[in-house]
Amino acid sequence: MGRGISFLPFRSIVLIVGLSIGLSIGLGSPPAAPAALHILERVHYTSVEGYTRVVITLSGKTDHKLFTLPADLSSRRPPRIVIDFSLADLGPRAPRSLPIHDGLLKQVRTGQFTPTTARVVLDVERIDEHHAFALYAPYRLVIDIRGKDPKGAKPVPDSARSAQPAPRLKIMLDPGHGGKDPGALGRGKAREKNVALALSKRVARKLEAHLPVDVLFTRQRDIFIPLEERTALANVARADLFISLHINASRNPQARGIETYYLNNSNDRATNRLAALENGLQHLASAAPQQTGLSYILSDLIQTSKEEESISLANHLQNALVRQAKRRNPHVRNIGVKKGPFYVLVGAHMPCVLVEAGFITHTAERRLLLSRAYQDDLAEGLYQGIASFLREQEQAKSL
Repeated sequence: MGRGISFLPFRSIVLIVGLSIGLSIGLGSPPAAPAALHILERVHYTSVEGYTRVVITLSGKTDHKLFTLPADLSSRRPPRIVIDFSLADLGPRAPRSLPIHDGLLKQVRTGQFTPTTARVVLDVERIDEHHAFALYAPYRLVIDIRGKDPKGAKPVPDSARSAQPAPRLKIMLDPGHGGKDPGALGRGKAREKNVALALSKRVARKLEAHLPVDVLFTRQRDIFIPLEERTALANVARADLFISLHINASRNPQARGIETYYLNNSNDRATNRLAALENGLQHLASAAPQQTGLSYILSDLIQTSKEEESISLANHLQNALVRQAKRRNPHVRNIGVKKGPFYVLVGAHMPCVLVEAGFITHTAERRLLLSRAYQDDLAEGLYQGIASFLREQEQAKSL
């Protein structure tokens, strides 16, 4: 016999066996183990006058309940937006209090409401509306807060307005992926993130050389920017257009061509696979939309995303891109304008689209995409598409 091992008397063994039989027959199965709690890891915000985005990050997907509470004068509590996360626990990095004081929100508070419920409270100073939506990988709940100018600025009279110079439009270019996220991969050292960034810089030079616009970037170097922060940057900058630039990939090495997307749900399997890849859900790219959360975009978010203008912008860009690409790539395929549930477009306050400028997995198209000459053709197409869209918008204002 080995040391540290003891044996129970026979009568004890019989008692234990009998008790086990009694549990399985007369008392039912033992109670299930409690579900593991997800960790509320982080809360951060982005803010500018009239707009705040709060992002709550958890270790995994969990149900939540969002509701509002009026001011409580007896306890001197302001109006509140409350979010309860079920089966959740506060992590060590979650701030118990996060001061904001931006005119819309006073602060964000977190606490363990019950042993299995983590609560986040947004203390409100003055808001007009709020929207919430979920993103995945990692799981985040995003709350967009909007409000009007608290100073109640008076409208400028027509006579004074005509004497003022027209404001310069702001165009936010979003080179897809970056940093630890290379995006689509081609043979050799072909990386989507590098092509998208090079293409964005060429577009910017053309826009600033020929149009009275200011071009902004979500990134100008090889760094990682979370998807929800990209549209937040555009909202904070009060950009007039948001264009996310990407390079496509496919398991089919013969797939090639250009396509442009605007935000909406889709039942198209290829579209949802692409959206899963662009949304950072590579492991779910072959799953059905309802299994990935891709089909869940709040209807009011779609309605407030300037869908009609986004569709128009997508068509102008698609037509000009294909026209210019044919100069050096006569066999380019016009895949068309489509709708898709791309996270990077959710919550944008301006017309927004996502462009897939070619396939890095197609041998001939990859070679072109890596060349400066073809990148310049694509940049010219994007510039012309933007210019054409802006002319159309200006004409519509004069009707």
